[in-house]
Amino acid sequence: MHSYTLEEARSIVMRCAKQYRDNLLDKTFIIIYRDRVDKVIKFLEIYFGAENYQHLTGIELLDKDGNVIQHVAEMFFDKCLNNRLAKAEIQFKKDGTTNLKLAALPVMMQIQKVTKIAGDYNGARPYLVADKLVGNVNFCLGLIQAYEKGCYVPASTLLEDIKNLTNEPSQVLAIFSKEKSEMLYKKIRHVAKGLNLSNIKLSKEITDMISLEEYMPKGNVF
Repeated sequence: MHSYTLEEARSIVMRCAKQYRDNLLDKTFIIIYRDRVDKVIKFLEIYFGAENYQHLTGIELLDKDGNVIQHVAEMFFDKCLNNRLAKAEIQFKKDGTTNLKLAALPVMMQIQKVTKIAGDYNGARPYLVADKLVGNVNFCLGLIQAYEKGCYVPASTLLEDIKNLTNEPSQVLAIFSKEKSEMLYKKIRHVAKGLNLSNIKLSKEITDMISLEEYMPKGNVF
């Protein structure tokens, strides 16, 4: 694992903040998956807010006296977006997770392309705080439940096989997204290869949340 310098970390988090703004900010994604145990098609929703970005970086913001400033996630994000994050005002978290998060952060910006598996976190890594995981054999995004939002929010990232971190890895069938102002999930971000969404039985709860009006199956699907 590469050990990043503060200047490298600063560059990564400012660059990725702009990608986060363009690709994820204020969007909610629905991950539809088939549970490996009971074979039931289930879903989880993930909201990406400005307040969630700092948690994904492993970077702490410091005051003029070198003390960690708490509860300033949105200010941190704003500094990153506007290239106003100074090297003197940041430090790596003391728990040793920062290098792991920085390595995975650029991958997460294309979360809709790299997510193939979902599952419950099995607690295998003491530095990873999560309820659910999504990702693939090379990448994981840890999610925690935000009860006030009625969905999950991103909490941590790392470059690791998701199958090591969930006991029952389940196949992701489809991913949709919607803007904050939208009621239905209309934008289709991913459909599993060979799958025709029109031919699978989804629960009423899911069908009431998504729209297939613009869906066009690709290639030979079933």
